[in-house]
Amino acid sequence: MQVATRSDKVRMLLDLPDSSEMLMKSFKSKLRSQITKPLKEGLTSRTGGVELLEDFYKVFLVNMRDLGSPVHSADLMRHVLSEFAERSRIFVIYKSQEPVASALVIGFGKVLRNPWASSLRKYASLSPNMLLYLRMLEFGCDNGYRVFDFGRSTRGEGTYKFKEQWGATPAPLYWHYISLDGKPRDPESSGTERFEKAALYWRKLPLIVTKIIGPSIRKHISL
Repeated sequence: MQVATRSDKVRMLLDLPDSSEMLMKSFKSKLRSQITKPLKEGLTSRTGGVELLEDFYKVFLVNMRDLGSPVHSADLMRHVLSEFAERSRIFVIYKSQEPVASALVIGFGKVLRNPWASSLRKYASLSPNMLLYLRMLEFGCDNGYRVFDFGRSTRGEGTYKFKEQWGATPAPLYWHYISLDGKPRDPESSGTERFEKAALYWRKLPLIVTKIIGPSIRKHISL
């Protein structure tokens, strides 16, 4: 077995204070200003469970199509919410009654993890992601979690910088490989180049098509 790291791939982690009030006080003035923008724009938020799954998935489906990636099934999210009912939550940001950003979090021990978060690009100017992440971090602080896991990012890219502004710091990620031919794997080679053309075509598909065939493809993709 080969164990390796990729220098460009990291997990972004934020140590959480004891309360949401302390959290806000820890933010720099520029970040606090960015957080208040979606509130001034009239965006609202809801936190809940399976009752918010439909609104969560509406945003998730569009975002995954726009990223060029097959989407997970809504049933997977439903099973997560059922299996981890006491430790999972859905967060949805609304413009009037329309969901414009959403996320699903799961708590393990003292770490609150965010495996899925999405927003609609056409509403990016309203900064719904700022309110979405604020609500998740507030929930983590007020429910006894000590660390918020923003998930994986590539150093220097937009998602890395977005998470970094909240105070998150990078932690190394490790890949474990079993070589069947005895040849070592190159951890710096992601192998994603061959998928770039497929992703380009996927972005052009109608939503209904990606919703129907996406889950059957996604279950065979490891990342």
